[in-house]
Amino acid sequence: MARTPIVYETTHRIAFSELDPFQHMSTGNYAKYFADHRMEGLARYAGWDLPTLGSLGFMTWVRRMEIDFVRPVGADQQVTITSFVREFRGTDAFIECTMSDASGIALARCVMVVAHVDGTTRRASDWPPELQALFFEPAD
Repeated sequence: MARTPIVYETTHRIAFSELDPFQHMSTGNYAKYFADHRMEGLARYAGWDLPTLGSLGFMTWVRRMEIDFVRPVGADQQVTITSFVREFRGTDAFIECTMSDASGIALARCVMVVAHVDGTTRRASDWPPELQALFFEPAD
C-alpha cells in the first residue's frame, strides 16, 4: 500500500547579496535554500529543531544533491519551496524538492539524498522504521 508523504512548505525572499551580476540568484544559493528549507521543515513538521537534533542519538548527512535549474530566480523575488520524502533505501532518504514562484511555476527542482548516521558509530545505518514513519501521513 502506498503511503502519503507529508509535504513540507516554506517561503523565502531572495536577498540582494545572493545575486550574480545579471541579477539572478547565484548557483550555490539554490543548494543553500533547499538545505535550509529542509531544516526549517524538520523543526516545524517533525519537531526536530537544532537543540533537539543534537539529542536524538543520530545525525543526518546530505550525501548528494542534484539540482535542475528551470527558470532564473531574480532580485527580491518571493519563492516557495515544497519537499517530501519519496522513498527510503537502506541508509538513504530520497527527498524531492521544488522551488516555485508566487504563481506556482517551477523555478528549480532538486533531489536530495540524506543518509541516517548512527550517533555512536558515526557510520551510515538504515533509517529505522519508526523514523521513516514520521515522514508519512498516518495509515487509516
